[in-house]
Amino acid sequence: MQKLPLNNETLYCDASRPFITQDLLREELALYNISPERLSFLYRDYARITGKEITPDSRITELSGGQKVMLMAMLALYSPASSIRFVDLHISLDSANRELISGIIERFAVEKNIFLDSSK
Repeated sequence: MQKLPLNNETLYCDASRPFITQDLLREELALYNISPERLSFLYRDYARITGKEITPDSRITELSGGQKVMLMAMLALYSPASSIRFVDLHISLDSANRELISGIIERFAVEKNIFLDSSK
């Protein structure tokens, strides 16, 4: 297992609790500090992968469990965080979504330190 960097730039994402808020996506977006340009790419990629269009006014409660985990992961990856620690990410997704998110993680691995942990 890789050691996590001890700094404030590591974003922790636990798939068992993917969101802090349970209302509008807009409230969650405020936590990630994603630039408008990257946010438009995130919306496009999320719709392509999940088949679900999202906007800042989307209600998180209307997403399935897998859609929430995928969105949490994508928010983290598109954020400016230089290191991301995912906990139980792959355990929380079905096999098709595991493959999809693995491909996205590979794409971002050139610019970010990404750690995949399991609590089990």
